[in-house]
Amino acid sequence: MPEKVFTGSKVTLLREDGRSFDFVLVPPVQANINQGKLSIGAPLGKALLGRHKGEEFSFDAPGGPVRMKVLDIQPTSG
Repeated sequence: MPEKVFTGSKVTLLREDGRSFDFVLVPPVQANINQGKLSIGAPLGKALLGRHKGEEFSFDAPGGPVRMKVLDIQPTSG
């Protein structure tokens, strides 16, 4: 299991409001939020790079700061 988030990681996040969701971090040209592919250039993508499982962090979303927790990190097969 990967120890930190990098490009290609599938990440499960928990928002401070209790909602959880999954994203795969991808290069900007592959990003498609409707398919769960988050750009490493997006504010959340930038904030995720290098994070560890269990780590809590915040990032500046368009509506203001949002707190998150990394629940899981998995490699993707392509």
